[in-house]
Amino acid sequence: MTEPAQWKIDFVKNLEDEINSRKVAAIVSIKGLRNNEFQKIRNSIRDKARIKVSRARLLRLAIENTGKNNIVKLKDYAHGQVALITTDESPKKIYDILEKSKTKAPAKGGEIAEEDIVIEPKETNFPPGPKISEFQKAGLPAAIEKGKIVIKSEVTFVKKGDVITREKALVLKDLEIYPITAGLDLIAAYEDGLIFNKDVLSISDEKIMSDLASAFLGAKSLAIEANFIVPEIVPDMISKAYLEAQSLAIEANFVDEKNIDIFIRKAFINASAIEALINKDLNNEDITDKKEEKAEEKETSSDEDAASGLGALFG
Repeated sequence: MTEPAQWKIDFVKNLEDEINSRKVAAIVSIKGLRNNEFQKIRNSIRDKARIKVSRARLLRLAIENTGKNNIVKLKDYAHGQVALITTDESPKKIYDILEKSKTKAPAKGGEIAEEDIVIEPKETNFPPGPKISEFQKAGLPAAIEKGKIVIKSEVTFVKKGDVITREKALVLKDLEIYPITAGLDLIAAYEDGLIFNKDVLSISDEKIMSDLASAFLGAKSLAIEANFIVPEIVPDMISKAYLEAQSLAIEANFVDEKNIDIFIRKAFINASAIEALINKDLNNEDITDKKEEKAEEKETSSDEDAASGLGALFG
């Protein structure tokens, strides 16, 4: 069996020492990242973290050799074009730092569109010339107006998930549209025996606090219902007991100085209701009396008319 090259042995040992020297070790993807962009990011986080580019196989070997508790699971994320980041910052903080360091870059051709690339109607800085045929060939509704090339209408130039062709990449660069997000993608990080993947680290602080608050309120509610007394719910339990005692006292007509105002309000409401019923009955009686009076008047009038008619007949 061929012995590994000494530089590989030394490199793996260097990676091991680097991982062991810091609390956190993270694997990041450097796929598609230009060298100048990589150097810019490296310089921007130099005071918080160190970055070492490595072949994935050598990085996996270094992770296996460190002996840190449960870190061997981190090697499952070391595939493709990757680098190692070591830091004493938390995984969440280093993830946020890397996300903030990302910038928009021009497409070179061959990249996958991260989202729909929409070009709005606008006037360009290009005079009439060969550019208009390049734009039209690439699929843009280009025309000449007032001595300038203009985009006549909105167009979805590249759909999300489609490959950005070299031809379209050149047009996008001419229009100063930079559709590629350039930066280090944190794939997974290790700290104190735990592995944090991107899905976990991408959760915002606001979301975490909201979920914690909801969980706390849910736990409090459950504890109160189960009468499971812990310091956090004692004030709520006292309030609940007080309200239940007050309700029971009212039901039993037990009057004291703490609930007498409730009984007074209750009596006032009942009195008002009785008064309303009495007034309603009185009104109904008045209406009935008036109807009877009208009926009697009508009957008397009819009798008088009949008598008058008979008098005229026999008079």
